[in-house]
Amino acid sequence: MGALIRQAALFLVALFLASGVLLSAPSARAEVREVRIGYGYGLVYLPLMVAMAQGYFAAQAREAGGGDLAVSDRRFSGAAALNEALLSGNIDVAAIGVTGFLILCDKTRGRNEIRGLAALAAHAFVLFTNQSRVRSLADFGDQDKIATPGGTSPQAILMRMAAEQLYGTGQYARIDSLMISLPHPEAVAALLAGTAGVTGYVATPPYISTLRKSDKVHAVITSRDILGPEDATGAVLAVGKTFVENNPGVAKAAIAALEEAMVFIAREPDKAADIYLQFEPSAKVTKQDVLGMLTDGTMTYSVTPSGILKFARFQARTGQIKNEPRSWQDVFFPFIHDRKGS
Repeated sequence: MGALIRQAALFLVALFLASGVLLSAPSARAEVREVRIGYGYGLVYLPLMVAMAQGYFAAQAREAGGGDLAVSDRRFSGAAALNEALLSGNIDVAAIGVTGFLILCDKTRGRNEIRGLAALAAHAFVLFTNQSRVRSLADFGDQDKIATPGGTSPQAILMRMAAEQLYGTGQYARIDSLMISLPHPEAVAALLAGTAGVTGYVATPPYISTLRKSDKVHAVITSRDILGPEDATGAVLAVGKTFVENNPGVAKAAIAALEEAMVFIAREPDKAADIYLQFEPSAKVTKQDVLGMLTDGTMTYSVTPSGILKFARFQARTGQIKNEPRSWQDVFFPFIHDRKGS
């Protein structure tokens, strides 16, 4: 009888321990079924538009075994509102200008760190003016106003870089008093009409095409004059570390969807131009303008970043960020670390 009691006791202990293991084992976390993406205005965001229009996000999620994935989008004018929406959790992912992205990465170190999931496109930035007297940056005076999307935008940082090249090391702030913040469509209209005191505007595609066709304005300086021959990434898909840790499958599907969209843009530029105009009628550009920029090398769509460190070095030296990245991989999640970026 004693032996039976001891065997029963051992059985109960073993059962209890097994139950404890089962109870303590982490359950598989279900990933989100909807992703909220915020982004601004411009041809740089076309991969997002194509991926949504063609259903690539959902298709890539299904192919990875994650089931259906819905994507909702919100449009923002200006980096401040977009950044706030990402930090407050009102959106999950933000497509933001590369310089504002670097600031977010720096400010969120050690907490829900913001990092890059993928780059979107490298392209030119061009400073235009409606003043015939202006032939170089040095010709802008106190009476002039240069429109950019915001004080931390790539456009504004490029103007500071150009000012330092013109006036000498440490003189980057000499341009600040001339810059005002305006959304792209408003800046184009003001420059062409000569209103709101706007005499200069740093344009990106597709607005570059509109301004190049006008006899009211001319180009003064381009980003290649400032950064060198390589076009820099204009915008990055940014997301918090917690979201990626909880939804690694969704993150991978998003990158795959963007790459599929980029292949579509290269293969079907005519259809891609239609998608852009459907998403962004406020651009007020013709389909031929958009098609031209999709086929003439103006846009280089790639999830691999380029020129990131040029901005980062300047921003660190001028105090916009405290921690200069040692490599571009420092500010991107590992999914694309094997790419040849810069």
